[in-house]
This record gives sequence, structure tokens and C-alpha cells, in this order.
Amino acid sequence: MIQPAIVSLTTDFGLGGSYVAALKGVLLDLAPGAQLIDVCHTISPQNILEGGFVLAGVVDAFPKGTVHLAVIDPGVGTDRRLIAVQMADQWFVLPDNGLITGAARGRDVVGAWEITNPAIRRRVVSATFHGRDILAPAAAHLLKGGDPNQLGARADRFIKLKNFEPNHDDRGFVGEVIFRDSFGNLITNINIDQLGETSRDNWMIEIAGERIPGVARTYGDGPAGTLIALVGSTGWVEIAVTNGDAARLLTAGAGTTVWMRRV
Repeated sequence: MIQPAIVSLTTDFGLGGSYVAALKGVLLDLAPGAQLIDVCHTISPQNILEGGFVLAGVVDAFPKGTVHLAVIDPGVGTDRRLIAVQMADQWFVLPDNGLITGAARGRDVVGAWEITNPAIRRRVVSATFHGRDILAPAAAHLLKGGDPNQLGARADRFIKLKNFEPNHDDRGFVGEVIFRDSFGNLITNINIDQLGETSRDNWMIEIAGERIPGVARTYGDGPAGTLIALVGSTGWVEIAVTNGDAARLLTAGAGTTVWMRRV
């Protein structure tokens, strides 16, 4: 069975205005019949870290051949690069500003290419909308099985953000909140694969002056209003409140420091 052509869309364009529709229009014009999947268009404006976290959370859910088009691009129109990265049997088309970091974590990169070929872009290119005029045509090119070498030269590196990795020592980790979800859960940059063999009960987590003993299994492990730590569905340790809002309770958000120590 032939897999359908799928493009996922992650942007900070918001839900108002014409930006998302324009992006989709170009994709459908160049790759008719493509399935366009909206991941998120409400990334905080210019928040590359937040966009990178959201993008990383969907990679394992999509079939081979999916093209992920991500546009959080505060440097639009400058000399920052635009790139296409192949890994996990999928493609990632995005600015080279660290947006790829979370998706690339723990994965082998097959190849990366700069997107520079003027033949693979719209005839008129706006200095302020490269997502529509350069990235979308590049995504359509790959979606149709186009040769990535036609995009431009091979890239031997791309920018990675340090925020996706906590500091660590023999006692544990010093990390930070990298995302606040719509439930008020505070998701950290500490991943389950870093916890090793230490029992979930043998951790003490501290955030915003509060201490949380142990790592729970589910959001309901405690009476309503209980502040808990647990490993979320994408493998990151997060801080939550049973039937509540941890971000509001702690007055915390992205950038808040989190200590996680063995006891």
C-alpha cells in the first residue's frame, strides 16, 4: 500500500489572519492531494525552544515519509540558513536556529541540506515570509520524492539548543522547565532515559521553593490539589497538580529551574 503524502505543520503564526492558509495553499498547489496535519500554530511568538519541544513530541507518531514543516523564524530575512534534515525515515524542513534540537535528540541524522536553490521557491520571495515562499516549496519538493541535492549543498552541521540537556552530577540534575502545556503541567528538560536504575521513590524534586518526594506514575497518584512529579507521555519529567494547574500554583513557567536529586 502506498503511504499518503503527509505534511505536518508547526508554526507560531496564531489562529488569526491569513498566514497558515497561505502556507497550506502553496503546499496544495505544488503537491496536490497532500494531507496537511496541523500540529500547532499557537507556539509563543519567536519561541524556538517551545516550538522545538512540540515538534519533538510528534515525530514517533507519524509514518515513514512524513515531511515536517516547522516555521518559528525570528531571523526571517537575515542570513540565517534554511535546512532540510532527514532522520527517523522522515523529513524536517525548517530554519537552522535550533528548532530541530528536540527532534534530533537521540536520533541518527541521515543527511542535511541547505535550501538555497532559487528554482525551488516561489517566483516572488517576500523578505518576511520565507515559510510560504521558500520552506513550503522545499517541503513539497521532498514530499513528491524530489532529490534533496536539488535543494542546495549538503550541510555538515546544524544549530542545537543547549536547553534540551540538563546539567548533571553524581547526585542528580539541575534542569529547567521548557514547556507549559494547556493543563498547566510544567515539562522539564530531564528525560526518563537519564534517570538510570534509580527507583522512582528515591528522587527529590525541587521547583519554585517546593519539594516533591518521588516520581509518580500517573496524574491521579495523589489527592486533588497534590503537587506531583511524573514522567509524561513523551518521556520528559514534568511537574503537575492532581486535578489542578501547576504553573498557576507555583507561578512558574518556561525557564524555571528544577532540581532533581537522588535521596
